[in-house]
Amino acid sequence: MIRRIALVALLAIAVAHAQEGVRGEQTPAPEKPKETVALYLRFPVGRLFEYVYTDTTTVHRIYSDSSTLDYTRTVTYYLSLEAIEGPRDGLTSVQVTIDSLEYSFSSGGNTLSYKPRGQMPLQFPDFVAAVVPLNRQYLLYYSPYWDAAKVEGEMLDWLRSYIAEDSGRVSSFDSLQRFIWLRNISLPVLAQYADPQKGALPSGRVALDSIWQKPFVLLADGIEFRDPRARTRIVERRGPISELETRADSLVPTREKLKLYNIQRFVEVIGGSGNARHIVEVHKAGFIESARTELEADAICKTGNEIFRQHIRSRYRWMLRGQYDY
Repeated sequence: MIRRIALVALLAIAVAHAQEGVRGEQTPAPEKPKETVALYLRFPVGRLFEYVYTDTTTVHRIYSDSSTLDYTRTVTYYLSLEAIEGPRDGLTSVQVTIDSLEYSFSSGGNTLSYKPRGQMPLQFPDFVAAVVPLNRQYLLYYSPYWDAAKVEGEMLDWLRSYIAEDSGRVSSFDSLQRFIWLRNISLPVLAQYADPQKGALPSGRVALDSIWQKPFVLLADGIEFRDPRARTRIVERRGPISELETRADSLVPTREKLKLYNIQRFVEVIGGSGNARHIVEVHKAGFIESARTELEADAICKTGNEIFRQHIRSRYRWMLRGQYDY
């Protein structure tokens, strides 16, 4: 009997300890949902955004005989952006006007420069390439993924038609000059000036600690470089501003024929590589406060039997000067 009572007591104590242990276990708290943010562009009809874009590019060219050529170009455009209609068919459009230009080119100890109302050095082909977009107005269309999808406009159509149909009447207007004019009203060139975010914006809401991959495209010394899987993240938030950083570590030049400085024939881009770091400051109201890019790249080029290399160092900056309702 005493043994049975002792056994019952031990069982009771064991059950009590087990229950106490169960009560002591803490249920994990549910994870808080991650904070997300929407990053986008918004161009209200009736509002004008004024930007200044500056490109400073230094090139070190090495020819096959080891001789070299160095030059530095700084181009500044003052441009305005405005929407003339709301988004349609999934595309967001903005009307771009390139209002004025400042230009400087240095090589071999000589410098050529231009400022508004100055004498245009139209005998210098590199300057002609820079002046082609001046006083042009066009529509830049964004896809739903915030990539620059196309450019169009009556001024562009007229100029393309003139070059195709009437330029033959001008004896000095050869194939290289036609290329310079058509190239500098093309999507890669016009989007370079008017699209500060360079496709960095995500296509939907993103978590604050997320990293997303998208194509990244920009021009350096007239050569188009692409990274199909550039990585972007939010690095800082300051009040209404989100700062985005894009790393494009696998830039590759587009293989195409171009006109490069001081070569009086077409040049074929046959290879190369590069990297870039792009910073964008996006306001929560849907406009870009500023952007800047640092690029280092090499391009392998060929003209005739000559193969040479271009080492390119470019620094770009876009700054919002103001916005006005009208």
